[in-house]
Amino acid sequence: MSTTSLLAAASSSSAAGFLGVDWSSIAEVCVVTLVATVAIVNIFSVGLRLLSIGSPDDGGEIAGHGSPPSRPAAATLGGYVCVGIGGAAVLYGIYLVVPLFH
Repeated sequence: MSTTSLLAAASSSSAAGFLGVDWSSIAEVCVVTLVATVAIVNIFSVGLRLLSIGSPDDGGEIAGHGSPPSRPAAATLGGYVCVGIGGAAVLYGIYLVVPLFH
């Protein structure tokens, strides 16, 4: 091996970091994963909360006599949209992980 090829090999291994791993890329993936997970869980939780508006209380009794209170149309639409976004994010994640799909 020539001296130039040894110097090139030494410089390329030191650029990759300790043990040949680019630690900043791993840290970036961890941060993006954490932020995306928190965002998806929060969107799904807001959707479930919107869909629970107007439901009977935890005791199982309906407030007042007669029919149960109705849920506002905006809350129903918002709940379905949020749950749909959460489901779409999960399906997209599965698509990215399973190589058979792409």
